[in-house]
Amino acid sequence: MPKPCEELIETALKVQKAGLVRGTWGNLSLRQGAIVWITPSGMPYELLTSEDIVPVSLEDGKPLQNRRKPSTELLMHLKIYRRFPEINAVVHTHSIYASAFAAARTEIPCYTEDQAQIIGGRIRVASYAPLGTAELALNVVEALQDRFAALLANHGAVAVGRSLREAYTAAEILEKSAEIAYILKSLSPRQSPPELEEDEIAAMRKLYLESYGSAR
Repeated sequence: MPKPCEELIETALKVQKAGLVRGTWGNLSLRQGAIVWITPSGMPYELLTSEDIVPVSLEDGKPLQNRRKPSTELLMHLKIYRRFPEINAVVHTHSIYASAFAAARTEIPCYTEDQAQIIGGRIRVASYAPLGTAELALNVVEALQDRFAALLANHGAVAVGRSLREAYTAAEILEKSAEIAYILKSLSPRQSPPELEEDEIAAMRKLYLESYGSAR
């Protein structure tokens, strides 16, 4: 099994290759017990080494080793872990379609089964607050209630999961869902395409959470 630093770097490169971030934007973290391993601030993903990943205390957010400065979004990551004990990974992205919906402060409707299963329904927008603030962290946690993804108004998106692989998958489905929603709105500008019903979403979400846990 990969060590946390290696797994974070491998996933960060996948996030970059998939076009979910540009430049040094975005950040990833992985929680193991009382330690959160997080990518450093302002460093290109392709230059990351294990020594650059920053371990911090989940309790107080203080770095546990004298490494680089942790991501400016550390408060958001910590707030998510403290609020949702089942969550062990966070992937914060700036993908194009998701960021467009975030800038418009518009939720992404649930049109597809994979969005229902992996994310849990409509993708909400966390109210705007300056990046790196406790207010933004609180807003994100509210938007993530019973969901594995949320948009950050005028900023980007965040995906979470019980594992880093699941959080990455949620980030991919988030961007795919945003692109599909954009296309559907373009095809039918005068009427809203039919969304999945709430009971359908709930049934598919339950099946995913209970039946696919071993595939995380």
